[in-house]
Amino acid sequence: MDEANTVDDAVPVEWRQVPPDGVSPPVVQEHPYLELKLEHPGLEPTETGDRFFPDAVPYELDGTSRVFYWRPAVASSTAEPRDWELACGTTHELVGFDSLPAEGPPLVTEGASGTTVVVDGTIGGDVTTSHVGAYVPPAVSIERHVESAVELMVDGTRHDLSPGQRRRIRLGEQRVEPVGTDGRPKTIAPELVVRFPGRRELHHPAPGATYRLFPAFGLDLEALPNPLSVPTTTGELDDLALAAALGVDLSRRPYPERALWQAFAYTAFDPHADATPELTQLATGQIVLETGE
Repeated sequence: MDEANTVDDAVPVEWRQVPPDGVSPPVVQEHPYLELKLEHPGLEPTETGDRFFPDAVPYELDGTSRVFYWRPAVASSTAEPRDWELACGTTHELVGFDSLPAEGPPLVTEGASGTTVVVDGTIGGDVTTSHVGAYVPPAVSIERHVESAVELMVDGTRHDLSPGQRRRIRLGEQRVEPVGTDGRPKTIAPELVVRFPGRRELHHPAPGATYRLFPAFGLDLEALPNPLSVPTTTGELDDLALAAALGVDLSRRPYPERALWQAFAYTAFDPHADATPELTQLATGQIVLETGE
């Protein structure tokens, strides 16, 4: 085996610092935050939508409960964030509602040859899916929100949730036709999983922007070497060693924020990437990464 692939090494990675003038400000707003996912545990998954890092990372920092979306996830049809009355995270996207009552967000994907449904999934994270025909999605609406509760209607039945509550609602059975398998009809009972964390400070790239958004991690881009010497182990970036080299003490940061650090390290400084990353530090300390996508 090649020794260069088995011992620690360091690879110089060039990056470009961009002034913040041309960066659309990210969303940093507090809203009532609801989570909805529609699962179909009776189906065999036919596809896996693995995400190496979750899009949505919930955690608490300095007494504030936040949900950090580092990749763009806001639905294109959603209202302006400043007008949101309630925000809703799903396995598909982040949707903001500027008035209630309102029809719930899409929880399945309709196509010409059938419907793609979630077998098992997490909000803004990994999902397994199945493709079926003759599927009838449930009627879900968000009726109203007050400080003490959110009210939903699911297939004509009312459900109230207080902050911190989670509920799994078993829906009526229906027969569907799996696509791409033996085609035999199958009886399933979808389950709507509802969670209402309460008010959360949402962090998200500006709607319509393509950049990635990250916390400051205590970094000062002005002091960051260029090129940056990126430590590797067996030829791959070592995110823990990179944090140590840059003086980022992950042990003093909320544990879930480590997922954001990994996403930042690999997205910005992967030694195998072809593009030169463009980094901007905003007045808030947040870091914007333009990937060129």
